[in-house]
Parts: sequence; structure tokens; C-alpha cells
Amino acid sequence: MDKQAVRQVLEQIAAFLELKGENPFRVRAFLNAARAIAAFPGDLADGLHTGELAEERGVGASTLEIVRELLATGRSSVLDELRELVPPALVEMLRIPGLGVAKIRQIHEALGIESLTELDEAAADGRLAGLPRFGAKTAENVRKGIAALRQSSEFRLFHHALDEARGVQRALQALEGVRAVEIAGSVRRRREIIRDLDFVVVHAGAGARDALIKRLGEALGVIEFAGKEGAVTLRFASGTVVDVLLATPETVGLAWVRATGSVAHVEQLEQRARARGLALDPVGGFPDEESVYRALQLPWIAPELREGCGEIAAAEAGMLPRLVEQRDLKGFLHCHTNYSDGTTTIADWADACRSAGYEWIGVTDHSQAAPYAGGLARDDVPRQHTEIDAINRRLDGCRVLKGVEADILADGSLDYGAEVLDRFDFVIGSIHSRFGMTEAEMTRRVLAAMDDRHLTILGHPTGRLLLARDPYAIDLDQVLAKAAARGIAVEVNADPHRLDLDWRLVRQARDLGVTISIGADAHSVSGMANVGIGLGVARKGWLESRQVLNTRNADGFLAFAQRSGP
Repeated sequence: MDKQAVRQVLEQIAAFLELKGENPFRVRAFLNAARAIAAFPGDLADGLHTGELAEERGVGASTLEIVRELLATGRSSVLDELRELVPPALVEMLRIPGLGVAKIRQIHEALGIESLTELDEAAADGRLAGLPRFGAKTAENVRKGIAALRQSSEFRLFHHALDEARGVQRALQALEGVRAVEIAGSVRRRREIIRDLDFVVVHAGAGARDALIKRLGEALGVIEFAGKEGAVTLRFASGTVVDVLLATPETVGLAWVRATGSVAHVEQLEQRARARGLALDPVGGFPDEESVYRALQLPWIAPELREGCGEIAAAEAGMLPRLVEQRDLKGFLHCHTNYSDGTTTIADWADACRSAGYEWIGVTDHSQAAPYAGGLARDDVPRQHTEIDAINRRLDGCRVLKGVEADILADGSLDYGAEVLDRFDFVIGSIHSRFGMTEAEMTRRVLAAMDDRHLTILGHPTGRLLLARDPYAIDLDQVLAKAAARGIAVEVNADPHRLDLDWRLVRQARDLGVTISIGADAHSVSGMANVGIGLGVARKGWLESRQVLNTRNADGFLAFAQRSGP
């Protein structure tokens, strides 16, 4: 790792500290250290060894430790831990040109903005301009900054891509001659990271196609256009690039299958067709997807499964899973209240979950070892539980369960200890610190936590933040095997910046018999939308209803919690 890379890490640490509202002197110290590192004339490793780096003005003991860790491991545990403390949406905003830390904090505190999409909407509808020291010009610059960021980003997170896709879908549906617009590609397959946006646009027939192609090129916001026959590529002023496959009502089924499936899935379908002497040709007429699979003597395959990972063989053998659906979910898990770093009261959470159709909610504030998140103090636990009891006495239709997200400490013990943990109905155990452990150390840490009889669910088990932080080193084969043996659930954390457990590992866990929970990791009511994203991960992992913990009623969930562990 060179000096410029180390400098960037130190500058990131300073920015995160400022977003978090830390002492300005500490923030300035890291910025000074970053400049000193960049200006150091010699090799950093040699400077550490000889002591010359320690003599540089602005380089203190904490900086030296960060440099030492970066040179040894390529990552900084300080930065890793700060990523846990700062809402991911604020980190994304740091990448918007011209939007500084002070304004980001102001936006978050005043408007509760939690995504780039929400920020773009606030800039468009006047809320952003209405903030002190903002105004219409600043709001417009923010919109331009978001567009520039999207244009320069080859990849985006699923939830951002889905928002973009829905916006494009609305724009295309408004064109004359368009009968329907269907989202396809990796968004429809619900991949966690998206590069391309794909659509199928249905028109009346061959006579209308040429006119429609021209209209696509003239659509609102389109700045570049390329196309021939039945395929068109559009670039919007926002930076969004989309591929459009044109189809008629008689051919839309085949077009949608081809535009949705991975390369491997489509190739396998075509191989199957050739082996049977069939031609997957639009002329043959495929008005819906079912007709395509039926021609190949297969049942319809859900879009989430179309990755070329055994789904066709499973379909042929009649072994496709009956994938879990939103209506199967009875409980809402993993949410934070104003007892820790959430913004919603327990009562408001309960009302929101009842309105959304959930039968129960498991509140899980951070434990006391998480002062960064205003962790629930030991003395506040009885007060919180008394409040929950009072809510349950007055509330019909939704039961509040007493949970906690307890930190898994460095030695593998769960925060609070047995005396306090005994008071909770269930415990999610998660790692929020010391990410730089070796694989052997981290694995021992998690396995030790799984020996605690209180642990119900292992939370966000690899610690990844998509496009921001790699998973920590851990032997998940051992962890998943122990979860299956001990009856401990493993979480699919539905925060769209995490989506942890990865869907590929979800399928591995499923095959081992591990129960999976879908945790919203929501800090406000708007975070309830995370569940749908987590549901997509569960479906990509081939999960059925019976394999998802949230599908049990409250008594069934509590029975699981009581028997988990040794």
C-alpha cells in the first residue's frame, strides 16, 4: 500500500469522524496526519522500522498504528469500525461533488434522508432548497452531482438500480405505441450489485416498430441512442444506460426470458432446445414466459433462480423449491428504536408493523458495548421491557418481543452476560469491531459465541458492506455447520448496503439445514422496505417458507429461541 492510499484512508477516517460529530480537533489531527504521510520523503515501511516516520510532525501514535496495520493487512480496523457507526447513505453522499460533510450532516438531521434516491427527490421537490444556507442553486448542484456520480459509477447497489429501473419504466410507458414495459436482466434476478439495466418493450407489431424506435431515441432525458432492428441502447442525462429489447404481444414471452436470464441460463435453455430439435424463434410465438418453458418441457422458473446454477436440472426433476413470499412472513425482525441509534419509538414500530400485516415484531437495540450506537445501558433494560409490556397490554394484532443485538466481543462472549441476557426473549449476536482478526481468530470468536445458550440468531455474519468493505476473514463452513448442529439461525441482513448472508451462501446454509432469518436492520419505519430486498436474497438462495424463521408465529419463534444453543 503506497503513501497516497494511506493518505486516502486517513482522510476517510477524518470524514467519517466529522459525519459522526466527533471533536473537531480529532478530525483535524487525522487530516494533518494524512498530509504528513503524503509528504514523507522515504518508504513508509522503512520509516516505521527506523522511527523516522514517528518523528514527522502531525504523525502520532494512533496514526503509526493505522499505517502499520495497513501495510500488514491492507485494511484499517479503525475505518472498518467507523463504517459501522455512520449510516451508509451518508457515506454515499460523500461521493457527490460539492457536497461537504457539514451539509451532509445537516441534510440527515433535518430531513432524515437515507438514500441517494431520497436526496434526489428532496432536491427536486424543494425540501433541500428550504434548508438554511442551501437554496435553489445548491439543490440543483446536488442533483447534478448525483447524476454525475451515477454516470461515473459502473456498478450500483440493487436498491438504487431498482429505483432507476422503475423511473425508466415509467418514462418508456408514457411513449406512444408502447403497450407494456417489463424490467428484466440482473435487476429482475435481484442481484446484489447491478451494472446493466435491461427492459422488454412491447409494441403492436412490425409496422409500429420503426416509429417506436425513433420515439425511444427522442424520449425525455435521452441524450444518446443506438439501435437496430429489435434492440436499442439508450443513455439518459442522469447517466443511466439501458438496453431495450423490442417485442410484440406474440413474442414477449421469449424476449423476456432471454432478457432476464443470465448468460449461462439462456445458453442452457438453448442447448436443451437444440437437443430436442426445437427452435427458440420468435416466429414460433411465445406470448408469455410459461409458453417458453412449456415448449422445453419445463415448469416456469422464478427469475431469481435463473443463474445457471442447477435450476434447469431441478425443474426437469420436479425439484424446484416453492420460494418464500412476502405473504409468508409473520414476524418483523431486527429493528432499532430510540433506545439506541434508531429514530422510532417502540410504540410507533408496533403500530407500523401491525399496519403492514405482521403478527409480531422483535425489537433489537444495540447492547451496551456499542457506545457508538448509543447502546442500551444495562440499567435501561428493565425500563424498556416495562414499556414493551405496557404496549402489549393495549395493542391488538401485533405482539412486541424483547430482543437485543448483542455485540460479539473479541473473546467470543456476548455483551451483557447471562444475568442480563436472561431477561430477553431472543438475542441476535453480531460483530461490530475488531474486523482485522485472522481467519482462525475470527472463526474461533464466532464459534465461541455460538456456544452461548442465549444466541438465537447470528447477525450479518460476514460483516461486508457492498462496494465499501470486504467481508472479514472467517471460515463459514465451520460456522454454518455449527449453526445447523446447534439450532442457531443465521441472518440475511436486508440492509441493502449489506445483504449479508450472500445468496450463494444462503443456498449452502439451506443445504446444511440451517434456519435463516430475514432481518431488516431498520433504524426508522422507512427501513421496513428492506424486508422486500432481503426476501429477494432468500429467494435467490432457494429458500422455502419453512426454512425462514420469520414465517413462524410468535409462539413458534419463541420456541425456536428457547431451544437454540447447547
